[in-house]
Order: sequence, then C-alpha cells, then structure tokens
Amino acid sequence: MNRIRAIFNSVINVVKQMKWSVRIALLIVIVTFFSGGAIVITGQPGFCNSCHIMNPYYDSWEDSNHSKVNCLDCHLRPGFKGYVKGKVNGLAQAVACVVGRVGTKPNATVEDASCMRPECHSTEELETKNLVYSGMKFTHQVHVENVVDGIKISCGLCHSHVGGKEHFSVNKEVCFTCHFLKGSETDSRIVQTDCQSCHEVPDKVIDRGFVTINHAEFVSYKASCDDSCHKRDIEKNAQVSATVCRNCHDYDIEREPNSVKLHEVHTDPEKLEIYTGRKHTTHTIKVECFACHGKVIHERGEATSVVAMMDCQDCHSDTHQVQRSLYSAQAHPQDGTDQKNVLSPMFLTHVECSGCHIERVRKSTGTLDSFGEVAKAVPRACDKCHAPGTGDQYIPFWQEQIKGLYDKIGARIDKLEQLAQLETNQQLAQKSGDRARQARAILESVANDGSWGVHNFKYTEAMLNRANEIVSSAD
Repeated sequence: MNRIRAIFNSVINVVKQMKWSVRIALLIVIVTFFSGGAIVITGQPGFCNSCHIMNPYYDSWEDSNHSKVNCLDCHLRPGFKGYVKGKVNGLAQAVACVVGRVGTKPNATVEDASCMRPECHSTEELETKNLVYSGMKFTHQVHVENVVDGIKISCGLCHSHVGGKEHFSVNKEVCFTCHFLKGSETDSRIVQTDCQSCHEVPDKVIDRGFVTINHAEFVSYKASCDDSCHKRDIEKNAQVSATVCRNCHDYDIEREPNSVKLHEVHTDPEKLEIYTGRKHTTHTIKVECFACHGKVIHERGEATSVVAMMDCQDCHSDTHQVQRSLYSAQAHPQDGTDQKNVLSPMFLTHVECSGCHIERVRKSTGTLDSFGEVAKAVPRACDKCHAPGTGDQYIPFWQEQIKGLYDKIGARIDKLEQLAQLETNQQLAQKSGDRARQARAILESVANDGSWGVHNFKYTEAMLNRANEIVSSAD
C-alpha cells in the first residue's frame, strides 16, 4: 500500500513539473485513450449483455442467423450522425441502468436503412423473390414501404423478436392483424386479399363420408372460403378496449376516431411531433399490433361437436326482441304517455325472465328438435313473491282483457283497409291506408309478444289504445 502511495506521489510531482501545454496534451492523450477504449468496449455484444434485461435478447441473437453481425450494425442508423446519436443514447441508457431507472422490457426499432445495406439485403432481390413461408405464398414486393391504414410497413414490423430463439423471427400474428381485421370506419377489411393470395388451391380431392370435396371446383364458383367451410378458421378481435390505452398512458385521453391518425402517432415519431407537438422521449416508438388489437387467430380448428362448429346467433339473433321491448316499454313509444305509467312493476323491481319461466318442457313432440327444452312461464311462479293463487287470478284476466281489445281494434283496422280500397279520392285512400298500416304494426307487436299482456299489461293496453286512436284519426 505504501509503495502504491509512493508511486502515485511521484507521478503527481512529475506532472507538477510539466509545463501547462504539456499537461493539456497529456490530458488529451489520456481522454482520447479511454474514450476510444470505451467506444470499442461499448460496441461489443457482450457489453449489451451486461444489463440483465438484455439476457434473453442476447441469447436469441447468439442462436440466430445474425450471430456474426454486431448489435450496433443493425441498431444504429448507418452513417456518422446515426453512430454519434446511438452512442449518446447508449451512454444515457447505461447511466439509467446503473441507477436502476431502466424498464423491464426494452424497446428497439431497427430501421430499414440498416437492413437494406449492400452487404446485407437488397430491395431489388427481395422484391423479385417469391417465398413460401409456413406453407403460405409471400412476396416482399407488395409489402415494402407500403402504407396500410397509416402504418408504414417496415422490416421491423414483421421481423421482430416476440419469443423463441430466432432474434428476427417473423410474427405471423402481424400478418393476420393486417389481413383479417376490418376498418373502424368501414365494414370491409383493411387489406383486400383472398385465400389464394397466400394459399395454393389444393389439388387433392377430399372424401368426407358421402361428401367429396374438390377445392378447384369450389373456387371456380368464386365462392368465399371464409364465409363457408373455413369460417371458423379466422377468429377476429378488431375492437380495441378502452382500457388498453392505460397500459401505456397514465392519464385520460380522448379516443381518436380516425384510425389512420391514431396509427401514425403510435408508429411514426415525426407524425407524433406534428400532431401533438411532443417528442416521444420515454422510449423508441414500437407498439406491436396485438398490444392494442389482441391476437387474431388463423388456424384450422378441430370441431368436436355441432355446437362447437355452429354459432346459433349467426342466424338466430334477437329472437326475443319483441318480448324485451314490451317488458321494458320500448316497442312503440306512446305520444304524450308518461313512461312511468306504463312500465311493468316486475321490470321496475328487476325481475328477470327466469323469475317467471321456471318450468322446463319439451319444445315439441315427434320431431328431431323435441329433444330440446324451453323454459315455460307458469302461474305458480307468481306465488314465489305474491299470495298463493295470484297468478291463477290475474293472468287469465289480463289475457282476456287484451285479447278482447285486440279483436275489437283488429276488426276496425279490417274495415279501414276495406274503405281505403273502395275510396275514390286518392289522397283520402292514401291517408286511410297509412293509418291502417301503422295500427296493424302495433297489433302485430302484441301478437308476436305472445303473452297477451302478461309481460306488461299497462303498456300492452296503452299500445292497443294508441292503435285505436290511429284508426279513429283516419275518419
């Protein structure tokens, strides 16, 4: 220890005896030496791996086809300006790592200029080469530098590290997001492609029991694959949840209705600064498609049952809409009628359908669908909340009143329709016909409901009275 102190003091004495010009020159030499060493050391892949959050990325790089390529060759923009900027940013990241201010998931964007250098890849070669990837036809020509809904397609958009051992693995979910999602402003797909854009038509004839499937014949009809046999092979999830934004933003932001602008500010730093006047200082912009849209699955699923194959709501939707509308007094708004006077007491007390439909019965007998059951409403369901016998007392009374009023008004409508046909005055005939159609629509709602007042006696009665007024207004 004393020897080291003696050497240090000797060096200090020698420096003190030097002229100022010599001291400055020596300082420059020392700074240059250590700076050069730092530049060399920080440019090595091993230095990147010194930060523990970089370990999985370093491992995937070692196992990839790019393992002979230095990290900075890709992650820094080519040229002196990009090199200096990258070194400054790297120094800031190193300091942040030392003080513990680094995030748990680093974000990096490799620019196309790094990929498209003569010693790496060439645009001409990529555009002219047809590829087959995971059984799908692919060409870079229609993708390179194309803009889709405000997103400029870059190398890193598809070739990004999302898992596995390949450092620049192609994430097929990005393909599915672009090709299968529908636009927010329209009901059509953002990218207009069909199955044959990626898949060859199978030349093999498939036998399924008594059915022979020839894809070539099917395609000749110009039929849609994903609207028929392969409908379940695509699972869309286009809607972006309002809570997704809070994964990155810790403040309330107004939802941007323009999808093009929304994509631009999340993928293009220059557009972000133009639109908002702010620079993205927290990290390099790299928002994965599925981070907002979720995963879009495109694969052949095995159907284990008819239920798994078919979604009844594709054809049978809102089959109880009439019943819901009458129960909540929303079928035909009554002019000048206070809604409080026509709301069902059961609706106001939050009685659900299953509160009255308590008996399980066969839908029908002697047919295939007789195996199914439906929940039937029975008078004894009223006894769960009311005095015994309430249902047997009120239900027949309600239905008798409504059916009587229905028949009376129906007869008036029939007569009005006959008068409209016999009327010689065209204007009066038009008026009578319109009134008859309006009143008939109300009666059809009551008949389609099928409860004859049980779902909402007051509202059903008010609807029929309204139909009666419409008929009277034609006189």
